[in-house]
Amino acid sequence: MGVREKRAIVTYYGLDGACSAAVALNRYPKADLITTSALRIGETLEALSQRAYREVHVCGLGVYCDWAELEQACGALAKRGASLQWYCGRGYLDADRKRFESVCSPVFIDADTNTGAVAKYFQLTDADPGRFLTDLARFDHNIAPEKVSRKPTSEQERWADLVAAAISQYFKYQDEETYLGAVRKLAAMQFGTSDRRAVEFFRRTRFQYVLHGRSPHIRTLRERIKKCARVDRPLIITGESGVGKEHVAQLVFEASTRREEAFVAVNCALYAGSASLANSDLFGHLKGTFTGADKDRQGKFAAADNGFLYLDEIGELPLEIQAKLLRVFEDGWLMPEGADRPTKRVDVRVIAATNRHLPDLVRAGSFRADLYHRLSTLRLHVPPLRDRPEDIRVILEERLEALRNEGYDRVLTRNDYAVLRDYDWPGNVRQLIKLVERAFYLDMPIQDAMEEEKALGELRPTEAARPAVDDVFCPRTRNEVVALEEVKNRYARHAWELFERNYTAAARALGIQTNTLRYTCLGEKRQK
Repeated sequence: MGVREKRAIVTYYGLDGACSAAVALNRYPKADLITTSALRIGETLEALSQRAYREVHVCGLGVYCDWAELEQACGALAKRGASLQWYCGRGYLDADRKRFESVCSPVFIDADTNTGAVAKYFQLTDADPGRFLTDLARFDHNIAPEKVSRKPTSEQERWADLVAAAISQYFKYQDEETYLGAVRKLAAMQFGTSDRRAVEFFRRTRFQYVLHGRSPHIRTLRERIKKCARVDRPLIITGESGVGKEHVAQLVFEASTRREEAFVAVNCALYAGSASLANSDLFGHLKGTFTGADKDRQGKFAAADNGFLYLDEIGELPLEIQAKLLRVFEDGWLMPEGADRPTKRVDVRVIAATNRHLPDLVRAGSFRADLYHRLSTLRLHVPPLRDRPEDIRVILEERLEALRNEGYDRVLTRNDYAVLRDYDWPGNVRQLIKLVERAFYLDMPIQDAMEEEKALGELRPTEAARPAVDDVFCPRTRNEVVALEEVKNRYARHAWELFERNYTAAARALGIQTNTLRYTCLGEKRQK
């Protein structure tokens, strides 16, 4: 194909979009395939005008960008000698036919789907794969269900789920290539072993874990998630409560080579002040180790063997268990409670998460520095909602649709979104969704719901109100008792932190010499 014969097929994310592009690929198998959205169609066509295309075929896209932007892009294509054909088979562009006629050649055909319009234009409706694709496109969930009076066949379900799996990769990771690959496979009707595995995995996970948003913060996070998923090493995820740290952990898991194995989630806050409980739950115990231990228990590490162990609120893990966790990192061997030697070796990727600043905990002596360094080779930070208010509309789209399905058919106004953006959301995404749900359920204006929320205050715990990470001064079990020297040193470090690391003031309050505080209690090395 010569340079002046290059063709581009432009489509969108959806089953009808995939099928319509696949039909066009059957007519022009060497054409470039491009995906975009109604919001980005203007900039996409502008980019295409910079390349020497002879023909551009747009499959079913609407126009949500400024019309002047579209006119400019189409004019640039025409100036380069490219023809532009715009297909629609579901009638939703008919009202703007005159406007389209001014910038392109609209191919608006009466059909059930955009795929049907493309197939009719290229006269591919009576032969496979055109017939199959036209039939498959009717099962797009955006098309009125009354237009489909039967259930899809197993083959149609398989292809529909392959397309959906590819779309999920875009929404989760901004991975366009997987979708483009699925469309080309659909055009050629080539369904391989890897596609079967992708469908099986998608049927388990669906669209459950998606980071909604288009802000630079979220785009950067998605890119780092993909990179971290490829590296089979421990990972620490940081961020405030409610930002979606477990969503991020699940996305790392789904993109990793271990995604067919177990994902075991543990909330370490349940272990605060109870090393014995943490020991038994994480590493297991032997029968008869303590009252009630009537059988051996394998523990969370063993349950996650070959897969992922997600340790939420890792900063709450007792120090004694931190040391044992580090040992597992070193050699993979587990020593259950009550055992005098390791009994099982595991291969587990650990992802830890916290809403606390671990370096501060390290300096305070309540988190091991060696464990922190082992965990933090790979780090992901989930930004708070106040740093990306432009994502609020996108975040709410899915929940608003669910509310409509519950019978709460209400639209948020431009002023509503302005009110939602004008708040710092200390509870982040979780707080945003709950506030909107309450407003809908109680038929309250968003402004009133926001005033109620503000009246409650931030509901963010102060440092003094936080539970102790490791209450060394008041052990509740024998396993929590530590040497008095260690208690003294931790107490001194805590006092030093309270005095903002002023050695003289802290030493005076403790009744000891400054050098004793620095070199004995804090363990600093003397300068030679």
